[in-house]
Amino acid sequence: MVRSVQSVSKARDKWCMYMRLKVKIRLGFYFFFTAVVFISVFLPEVSLLFIIAQNVENFWLWIGIALIMPVTYFLSIIVFGILHSQVICKAFLPPIKAGSYSHGSDIAYLYSVAIVSPSIFKSMLKAFSFVPHLYSLLIGKFLSLYGLKTGKNVYISSGTILDSHLVSIGSGSLIGIRSIISAHLTESNNLILSPVTIGKNVTIGGNSIITPGATIGDNVIIGINSLVKKDQVIPSNTIYAGTPAVFIRDNITQ
Repeated sequence: MVRSVQSVSKARDKWCMYMRLKVKIRLGFYFFFTAVVFISVFLPEVSLLFIIAQNVENFWLWIGIALIMPVTYFLSIIVFGILHSQVICKAFLPPIKAGSYSHGSDIAYLYSVAIVSPSIFKSMLKAFSFVPHLYSLLIGKFLSLYGLKTGKNVYISSGTILDSHLVSIGSGSLIGIRSIISAHLTESNNLILSPVTIGKNVTIGGNSIITPGATIGDNVIIGINSLVKKDQVIPSNTIYAGTPAVFIRDNITQ
């Protein structure tokens, strides 16, 4: 009986080691191909810089390349986003599903990488935040490559920290500057993943925090510096504010 238990324990340990090795290999391929795509898509910019270095006295060449560089950089970002999100992430990272996962588990390990996978793309897009209005209107559409769901005319202010997975924002909504919308958190050594749903024509005040599982109805105003708690449900046509956010009054202006 003891030998049987020991055999089962050894078999289980070997299986766990095999699965952990499999995860490490999977992530190794993910990081390797991410680096390959990153280097490949920015070769045009490197080539242009090399041309400048070889022709430092050619003024008109400098002008021409200065005009071309923003366009090639923008196209490189888009190509990277498409290849990274639609090919590499889908090949090596699992689709994120809501639930509670132990931080020691393989799936939590993979999900943690998947959550931060859009970070490189987001950092690249910040280069265009000097055109704030255009950037805020387009950032949601770009992040839809990584799973963010947005309606029409969604305005996401600069400095916003936003999960791309398990987040849905309705048409005509505005996310205030430096807000945080997170569909994940750590609780009792578990990774908690829960969808965040923001309705249509919602205004999230600046520096506010929307936590996992929050549901905000249509035509809602969340005051600045507010905290919408985990799994909190805010009805449509209302105004909430505070830390935590509490009912202020009905939103009768809509």
